[in-house]
Amino acid sequence: MEKLVKEIQRIMRQRELLKKIIYSMITLFVAVKSSIAVYERYAEFLQKGSIVVSFLFIGLVTIMMLGFFGLLIWRPMILQPVFLLKSRFAFLRRLLASLICFLPIYLYIFHRWSEPYHAQPIRLFLYASAIILSAWVLSHENQITMGALVSASLCFSTLFAVCSQFRDVNNYPFSVGWSEGNRMWDYSVLFGKHLYHWPQDQTIPAYIDIGRQSLWGAIFLLPRVTIAMMRGWNDFLFTLPYAILGWILLSKTDGLNKKIQFAAGLWAMLFLMQGPIYTPLVIAAILVAVGRKFSAIPAVLLTFLAGIYAVMSRSTWVVAPAAFAVMLAFIEKRRSYDLNPRKRWIRSILLGIAGLLGAVYYLKKDSILEFFKKIADVGMMTAQGAQDSIESISGTTVRNAPAMLSPEWFQYFLTRQPLLWDRLWPNETYQPGILLGLLTAILPLILILVFWATQEKWNLNFWQRFVLILGQGAFLGVGILISVKIGGGSNLHNLDMFLIGLLIIAVLAWESGMGNWLIENMRTEKWVSLLLIPAILIPVYHEAMQIEPKKYPAPDTTMDAVQKIQQFVAANTDGEILFMDQRQMLTFGLVPPITLIADYEKKWMMDEAMANNGQFFQPYIEDLKKQRFDIIISEPLWIKFQGEGLDFSEENDLFVKWVSIPTLCYYEPQETFLEQGVQILVPRSQVLQEEGIVCP
Repeated sequence: MEKLVKEIQRIMRQRELLKKIIYSMITLFVAVKSSIAVYERYAEFLQKGSIVVSFLFIGLVTIMMLGFFGLLIWRPMILQPVFLLKSRFAFLRRLLASLICFLPIYLYIFHRWSEPYHAQPIRLFLYASAIILSAWVLSHENQITMGALVSASLCFSTLFAVCSQFRDVNNYPFSVGWSEGNRMWDYSVLFGKHLYHWPQDQTIPAYIDIGRQSLWGAIFLLPRVTIAMMRGWNDFLFTLPYAILGWILLSKTDGLNKKIQFAAGLWAMLFLMQGPIYTPLVIAAILVAVGRKFSAIPAVLLTFLAGIYAVMSRSTWVVAPAAFAVMLAFIEKRRSYDLNPRKRWIRSILLGIAGLLGAVYYLKKDSILEFFKKIADVGMMTAQGAQDSIESISGTTVRNAPAMLSPEWFQYFLTRQPLLWDRLWPNETYQPGILLGLLTAILPLILILVFWATQEKWNLNFWQRFVLILGQGAFLGVGILISVKIGGGSNLHNLDMFLIGLLIIAVLAWESGMGNWLIENMRTEKWVSLLLIPAILIPVYHEAMQIEPKKYPAPDTTMDAVQKIQQFVAANTDGEILFMDQRQMLTFGLVPPITLIADYEKKWMMDEAMANNGQFFQPYIEDLKKQRFDIIISEPLWIKFQGEGLDFSEENDLFVKWVSIPTLCYYEPQETFLEQGVQILVPRSQVLQEEGIVCP
């Protein structure tokens, strides 16, 4: 017996030695790769005998971290005094761990030294060092436990995601991104109509759905909204609601530790930010999730409202709330009716019908209102006026478009714009491609679900499996189809229903035992718990490897651009001025008041250009020929076709065909500010004559 014990101890020592060797080799490999990248960056300075401060800093950090890793792996007892000190102050320990995680995030998102440390091996070394050091600080032992490593990874990813999202909160006056400024204008016209010289008894048409417009535009209920406030509100809507959905979905889990629930909500935020997902669908899912806490009648009402809100935001979400509700009601195990299949079926069917009826009610509400108004012998003018108002506000009604969800509508939806199937694969518009990008986003969660389901046996009957497979299969198919439509495919946001559905499946699995299984695996340091690390880090990994501080043009050149636009506008206030782009300048009072021209907005014209809708552009071309506008404010326009294979090249070429060529045929650039992305165009004295260009 004693001999057996000694043999077991020997094997354990060998295993421990092998682990130390492997950890040391990984540490040295990452450190050497980082050091090589540092040397390559500073080689020119070093060859001249110059030593710069940033080089000394990264060298000192590297030496210190290698020393720490060496002690942690081979001589952890030397760190015992520090461990005893940190173990006395739990709050300060968490605060210090958060600060450690924040330091490299601050460096790469906000600090100018991010440039010399731009190489990916340096980033990887600094990020990994921060996470591991933070995990040691959080650990209750003089080593790094799996629970501490998971907590440190979550802290890092959450801080990175939030800092990355909110880094654009400032009052820079021009668009940051292709359509940011015009979207601000879209949001403002519902509740901020008073900001514009426009008949106040008429709605301002905008190319946006009423769901998003009312949500993002809610900030304009406040007085004196600034660009920074608008950007902050936008960033808030793309972060916190995701976490709220996770918290609410888990709120009914019996005996769930509040800290774990809070952490799970943060992970839900990270997971959904991989889309990102437009917040109205998240809010619809929240309404459905809240219904889990109530009996049938309140749950049906909430699902009905979710159906209305989803379809008023996006037509492709028409069945999403109903499907979410059915998944939750049909598969969750904690309800009292779980042992009664009949009650389970009844509740699921009621909720599914409620979600669909909500969508149908919104789509057909005017017909329904008309029916009841006829019964009440009420005149039809009110109903028709309401319809006109809704269509004008939403901006989604396309001339001659068939009724939504009719057979003709499906054909119209699928054939109106071309499908670019090559965006499923790696391409210039989205580097990994839709399929690989999606696989990377969901693989860790899928593996966790598979390992748990095979080891612990998730007892789903045939119909429950059918519901999951049918729902997720439909969501995946619709998401892929929309992603390959021209104008899409730059990220995973069109797979929004699929991602939320997968989150719901994860919550259902958690409630069925996966949560306790994961926690137990972390406590016993089993290898399967390592899957939690990529599940937490992958949502931010790609951006973390590339992010750098936002670069804005010099303040003096930006002010010069603003002043030039103000001068041109002030000199032509008696004429007509078209802000095709940069409409936020009207919203936030950056130019003198002028009569608003709501037509010919850039996003709307891009969408019609992608549909090759020549009829849509005829009025615009006629106005250009007549030189109706004294000034046009636009992004810099060029007549340059890119061909296939470049970033959004197909979209660019259609915009050139339908917008750039007609505009530049009859108007010429007077001032162009490339850094700010804005151009002032004035009427030409004669039509453009250029080889290869045929003016309409």
